[in-house]
Amino acid sequence: MSSIGHIIKSERIDQSMKQTTLAKGICSTSYLSKIENSLTVPSEEVVNLLLKKLDIEIDQVSSEKENKVITSLSELYKIGVLKRDKNFIRGALQKYTDEKLHFLQLNNYYSYQLYLFRLLLILDEKKENLQSIYKAIVQIKDEIDEKTKFILNLNLGIYSYLEGNYQAALNRLELSLGHLNKGSIEEWELADFYNVLSLTYSKCNEFFNAINYASKSLLYYKDNLLFERAIDNYIVIGIAYKKMRQFQEAEKNYYLAAKLAKDYKLINYEEVIYQNLGSLYAIQGCPEKAIEFYKLSLKIKEEDCNAEGYLLTTLSIIKEYSKQSDHQQVLQWCQKGLIKIAQEKSSTKNYFAYFYHLEIYSHYLNQTEELEMVLTEAISYFENEQDGRHVQKYSILLADYLFKHHKFKAASIYYQKANQVLFKQKFIKNWEDL
Repeated sequence: MSSIGHIIKSERIDQSMKQTTLAKGICSTSYLSKIENSLTVPSEEVVNLLLKKLDIEIDQVSSEKENKVITSLSELYKIGVLKRDKNFIRGALQKYTDEKLHFLQLNNYYSYQLYLFRLLLILDEKKENLQSIYKAIVQIKDEIDEKTKFILNLNLGIYSYLEGNYQAALNRLELSLGHLNKGSIEEWELADFYNVLSLTYSKCNEFFNAINYASKSLLYYKDNLLFERAIDNYIVIGIAYKKMRQFQEAEKNYYLAAKLAKDYKLINYEEVIYQNLGSLYAIQGCPEKAIEFYKLSLKIKEEDCNAEGYLLTTLSIIKEYSKQSDHQQVLQWCQKGLIKIAQEKSSTKNYFAYFYHLEIYSHYLNQTEELEMVLTEAISYFENEQDGRHVQKYSILLADYLFKHHKFKAASIYYQKANQVLFKQKFIKNWEDL
């Protein structure tokens, strides 16, 4: 089957052109809709008129040439997924993105869109840059083969995950699970899928499933000497055990990750592992040891010029000193964080969240009159960012502050806001389900 209808629809949407505008003088709007949805086979004359109005040309290339392009892109897809080398992916993708490629074979058109979408997700492309491909793949119909269904749901699951919609991501990924035994899924694809699935189960608080699938993924990565991906799995397993309060198991997995990172000089992973070890000791009430690991992480981040990582770890250190009521250290580290934000003037907008965190701790410890205003602004900011965790955290802090100052009505509003986030986190709609 030809993909000409999909090409016309994709181009029309990219150009923000309405169906009525494109169809005018060529065919009826309803007929164009049938063409775009592959419900009819248009004449060559109608196709040429539509393409001319869209100002695009489609070369009539051989099936062999189309297949060669897809084979080449699928190889890049595999390397990109397994290695996650953004510079390599960006460079290799250029030959595909410099010119607009049109595939007349429908299966090649689908494969191209799906491979490209996943690679752009790895590159952390902005949402608006993904929209045209996203719109194309959500239109993919049920007549596709099992493997294409598997990749389709995997990609849409990853997209939802990166959007922070973890339950929607899990729903998509579990659809992919249903296609595992029906399509020719390769071992590396299984390992990648299990890795994504484990991350999503962890975000949905299904920790046994997270450990199960991360362990499956880990076997492949270790056997094939893909140590960076193996470290990813050890960290996921460690986080799951930590949340289950099985601290010894969490520590064991973090140290296995640390050994791989040290043996293979994967410095960027060392900073992540030290951060997680700090968090592990923090939750066990060992502030000195937590701060020790946080500072190890911070040192690497400073050397690596990782400003966002520096601020994350600085905030972690502040939390530990705050729990110990060490006001002097909290204020000193808040100042360090604010100086770092000031140094990153060109991208200050990326650090608004950290600015609010640091401001809250500074005003909270000093018990300034501005604390209520800062908390109100911060909660509004985190709501806009759909960051439920910090909406809940700071709503509780503000509600407690208002309650102590006898502002009971205002306090009740923020206690209610915190509860709404809790319900959402637990996927609860009614109080009876608690």
